[in-house]
Amino acid sequence: MASEQSLEPTNQVLMGGRKRTAYNPAEREFSRILQQRLNELLEGKRNTLPLLRHYPNQPNRLGVMITPASVPRDQLRLPVVEALIWEVMTFVSPDGAGGPVSQALAPDGSLVELQLFATKFPHIIIERTDCYIGESEDPCETTWGLRRMQNQRAQTQLNRVLDVANLAIELLGVIRYR
Repeated sequence: MASEQSLEPTNQVLMGGRKRTAYNPAEREFSRILQQRLNELLEGKRNTLPLLRHYPNQPNRLGVMITPASVPRDQLRLPVVEALIWEVMTFVSPDGAGGPVSQALAPDGSLVELQLFATKFPHIIIERTDCYIGESEDPCETTWGLRRMQNQRAQTQLNRVLDVANLAIELLGVIRYR
C-alpha cells in the first residue's frame, strides 16, 4: 500500500505564488539588461559585471552598472534597483566567508581594500572593494561586482582539441593492432 505524502513546496520563492513585480518602464528595462548581462557572464561571453557602488555617507546616492542611454536613469527608484542587484548577489552567493582582505594605496592616496568571495559557480567570484580616505575607519564607498576567473570559451576550445587528439591516438591504436 503506497503511503500518501504531502508534496509541500520546500522553496516558496521557486514554487510558491508570486504577485506581479511593480516595476516602472525604466526599471523593467534595467531588470532586462541586468538579466542579460548576468546570462552573458554565466555563458562566458562577458568577463566582468560591475553591480553596485554604495556611498555610506550619501544614502540617496547609488552607483550601478552602465546602462544604455535609452534607460531613463532619473526614473529608476533606488530601493528597486538595489533590491534587483542584491537578488543577483544572492543568486550567485553560496553564503560563504570571504577570502583575505588585501590593501593597496590608490594614486590619490586613499586606501583600497579588496576581498574576494566564492560563488556557487566555480569560475566566478564576487569582488568587494572598500575605499577609505585619510585615517577614516569607515569606507567612503563600497563596490561589488562579479568576475570570471577563467575564460570558459577558451577552456572549452582547448578541451575539444584535447578530446580530438585523444580520439586520434585511440583510433591509431585500434588501426595499428588490426
